[in-house]
Amino acid sequence: MPAYKNAKLDIETRVSDLVSRMTLEEKVMQLDMYSAGDLCYNGRLSVDIAEKALNGMSVGSVHDYYPETAEAANELQKYIIENTRLGIPALFIEEALHGYQGSKSTAFPVPMGMGSMWDVELMEKIGNAVGAETRSVGVHMVLSPVLGIGREPRWGRVQETYGEDAYLAARNGVAYINGLQGDDLTQDDAVAAEPKHFGIHSIPEGGKNTAPVYIGEREARSNFLYVFEKAFVEAGALGAMAAYHEWDGIPAVADHWLLTEVLRDEWGFKGMVLSDLGAIAKQTNSHGTAETPKEAITNSIHAGLDMQFYDYKHEVFQQAIIDAVSDKTLQIEDVNRAVSSVLYVKFRLGLFENPYTNVDLKANRYHSKENQELALEAAHKSITLLYNKNNILPLGKEVKKIAVIGEMAGEVHLGGYAPKNVEGVSIVDAFKNTDYDVEFVDLNVPAFNMEVIGEKFLRTESGEKGLTAAYFNNTNCSGKPAFTKVETNLVKYWHNLSPEAGITADNFSVSYSGYLIPELTGSYKFGLIADDVARLTIDGEVIIDNWDRSTINQWGHKKIRFEKGKKYEIKLEFAEFEDYAGFQLKWEIEADVNDKNNMYAKAVKAAKQADVTILVLGETEDDCGEGKDKLKLELNDNSKKLLNDVAASGTPIILVLQNGRPLVLTEEIEKVDAILETWYAGELGGQATVDILTGKVNPSGKLPITFPRYTEQLPIYYNHKKSASSSYVDGTNKPLFAFGHGLSYSQFEYSNLSIEKSEISKTEEQTVKVKVKNTSKRKGTEVVQLYITDTFSSVATPVMQLRGFKRVELVPGEEKEVVFILLPDDLALWNREMKRVVETGEIQVKVGAASDDIRLNSSFRVK
Repeated sequence: MPAYKNAKLDIETRVSDLVSRMTLEEKVMQLDMYSAGDLCYNGRLSVDIAEKALNGMSVGSVHDYYPETAEAANELQKYIIENTRLGIPALFIEEALHGYQGSKSTAFPVPMGMGSMWDVELMEKIGNAVGAETRSVGVHMVLSPVLGIGREPRWGRVQETYGEDAYLAARNGVAYINGLQGDDLTQDDAVAAEPKHFGIHSIPEGGKNTAPVYIGEREARSNFLYVFEKAFVEAGALGAMAAYHEWDGIPAVADHWLLTEVLRDEWGFKGMVLSDLGAIAKQTNSHGTAETPKEAITNSIHAGLDMQFYDYKHEVFQQAIIDAVSDKTLQIEDVNRAVSSVLYVKFRLGLFENPYTNVDLKANRYHSKENQELALEAAHKSITLLYNKNNILPLGKEVKKIAVIGEMAGEVHLGGYAPKNVEGVSIVDAFKNTDYDVEFVDLNVPAFNMEVIGEKFLRTESGEKGLTAAYFNNTNCSGKPAFTKVETNLVKYWHNLSPEAGITADNFSVSYSGYLIPELTGSYKFGLIADDVARLTIDGEVIIDNWDRSTINQWGHKKIRFEKGKKYEIKLEFAEFEDYAGFQLKWEIEADVNDKNNMYAKAVKAAKQADVTILVLGETEDDCGEGKDKLKLELNDNSKKLLNDVAASGTPIILVLQNGRPLVLTEEIEKVDAILETWYAGELGGQATVDILTGKVNPSGKLPITFPRYTEQLPIYYNHKKSASSSYVDGTNKPLFAFGHGLSYSQFEYSNLSIEKSEISKTEEQTVKVKVKNTSKRKGTEVVQLYITDTFSSVATPVMQLRGFKRVELVPGEEKEVVFILLPDDLALWNREMKRVVETGEIQVKVGAASDDIRLNSSFRVK
């Protein structure tokens, strides 16, 4: 028996033995990620396709497969193992940010919402549920969690973070990773976690995705790297995703200091570093730090990267490494280290002993009743009551008739990287199970001038929602299509991959056909952009012609008038020649649409006839998420008009927000009676929202991120440096809603703050106790927060820093003592010699209900 197949030997020995047996060609295959389209057709293994792609060798990983069943995963894995020389299993890697992104898995609140729970025990349970569902279909590793700190709300991906605070993000990240990975990665309910985007990625210049980051090493270590250190050292995460930005001129994907000196040498990381999608190639096409693909690939592997993520075509990537080893621009030791890292993860997962998944697992755990109950609990705890004028919430017995206004109220919004094909519960759905007389005004409030054409406006020949898409292995949509299917999304990006199994990555085309049925009469402006070419035809007339290759990445626009309810024949053709592929078809309803005004009038009429109005506004996934960065954080003009018109009715307004980033609500708070922040609360977010509105559930969420008064205040976060406290001549520097803020239907009183020792050594722990009492007549949960301030130190430190939090459930009149333990690590800082130390001096302790609602304070000294 070869040593690498001997399960009794330690993993390092087995890895070393296997690497010694591998050819260079076999090694570079282990550093490559293949898409399902490289190996499968129509969701299952294609022997003909796989045989050509693998050439008798295994691959590092397979992505974008999202197997529906363990049978499908096992079938592909079996082929890879049995038809390659060394029988090395493949890693199946997928997304699982707040639920496995496969079809109809359990959808939990978006990470910003989970950060609002302030509940690490629940976070670990969610991680375990996600890991168990993911592993049940044969997936081994997930690209999650996002551990950037959300200090830049203009950045569209801020919703993927756990908020602006490093301590809160670290505790949530560790809990989620512990849940995903469990105690033993070889078990059938565990998956390897891959925190991202490593390392200082979430504060891009101007809030623009992929933009540079400008902070110093001390700030990076104190906050941004702190979260990742906890993930790798404390939680033992096995994967790391190298980000695609550059920090101080060095691309993260080729940063030896970050990927080797810090990650491996300081933190002892033994797992696998994967590039973010296209990050290696950005050295040539974005940063300008490498002239050729070979140079970019060599830079990254030498720096500590282990696997590409669709950066280059397989033959380009693999040959570049072979050539670099041959001409000594890359040492074989670097290649061996990278291969060893990939194999280490596979051995830790037990794939050499148990490469296949039990096919019976999915039936018992996938979208199980228990996981749905967990999703509802998470939604309840994530929703945050920001404002409650005159305690209008919960809805009183005097409320009989309710006007629910806004298209979002009738939809289920899950946020970015959510599970697919989820059948959730909307706010309107949830109200059907109450005794209220509810009138729903399904009013579409456009977010931007140019919007995605929703599926409700599209119909196939047979009447299905969407258009019929025909895929061709040529560039002119000619002949018999390779296959057809119904699609609802007219915004596509396929990177440099095949759009579908059986379609070539280059030189393909797609034709979308069916009918467009407008809901309003008026003028519509269409916008079309493509890489490479596209054209739009309506009722037989070419409206936009971007079929010339000189129009690549150029918008084409055309205005046309439609009648409400009339069917217009639509045809959209797209062709790809080489490299990247994608297109966007959007439209804009011009201001002269009379029915639009009628819809606003209908909303006002409904509000006047109701006892209370629930106005549901925010951001759809079309204007918040990856690549959807914003200049301003205000609600759009259409939303503001609707709010102003409804406010004029005189009926009390409860503003319910569904969004992925903090919003500026300075005008809105003057016109509404309550504001409920729900973020994207998962598949049962609508039910949870109604439960809180009606008082069935007492809100307990707390903000993990600051809500500014004005966009111009950015950056704004609670733990700024002490010197950043001055105000402006034309406005305040205070936020509208501070970090940690969140109201309850109960009231809580704090007392008896005590610190165990008035003085401790640098290596001692400190115990802090406080009593909290429910002084109301309603059972409720308070999130008790502990902050510290280092009064004087050798380097500048924040005005305050979160260092503890606990959820405390109390019945009316009940009082509990809450105990916090401050560790030396909680008091440490990075000194002038860039060493993490605890210094002597005074530590102020502050306990309260929010960062701006401190109830008690005291201090102790470090001797």
